[in-house]
Amino acid sequence: MKKIISVLALILCFVFLPVQMIEAHPGRTDANGGHTCRTNCEKWGLQYGEYHYHNGGGGSSNSQVKKSAPPKPAAPRTQPKILPAKTIVAVDNANVYSAPSLDSVVTATLWYGFEIKASGTQPEFISMDQGYVSKTVVTSYTPITPKTVKIQGEKGYFFSTPSTESPGRGYAVRDALVQVVGERGDWYYGSTIDANGKVLVGFVSKSVAY
Repeated sequence: MKKIISVLALILCFVFLPVQMIEAHPGRTDANGGHTCRTNCEKWGLQYGEYHYHNGGGGSSNSQVKKSAPPKPAAPRTQPKILPAKTIVAVDNANVYSAPSLDSVVTATLWYGFEIKASGTQPEFISMDQGYVSKTVVTSYTPITPKTVKIQGEKGYFFSTPSTESPGRGYAVRDALVQVVGERGDWYYGSTIDANGKVLVGFVSKSVAY
């Protein structure tokens, strides 16, 4: 009878063992509640030598630590290159003077669209290698990447400066192509073929050429 009672007691002990003890693989845990797997690691879904935790333990470990890659720095934003404005002759014939005075000797004559390479300025004149040009006969535009636009109205009028108050240079008909090289406000600066089949250069409004 004593033998039967002893056997029953032993069976009850196994039945009421904590689940984690029945399911855990061999090996003692350290102060952090974990240890390194050395036996039957594949059976428990571990790699040999892998450090892991039991009983909800946690702490820092030197094995199997994965570090996330640092975020890549954002590429620097390139600023569009701003080209300096070009100064051009705004009349058919512009006199170049030997001194900053309209009473001085005329040394040369420039044509419409000629680019002024200024070496300095006076109150009323621009100095250049050839001499001095009056500021009243020049205008300017900002260079852009050359492109082609089309006359959208019945007529596209071209002007000497970016203003309808300046002298007209002619017009191009509907669908004429304009080769644009610059702009100033609401105006393009470029060239096209006019109604008579000749080359036309000047400023045309963006409202009729686009």
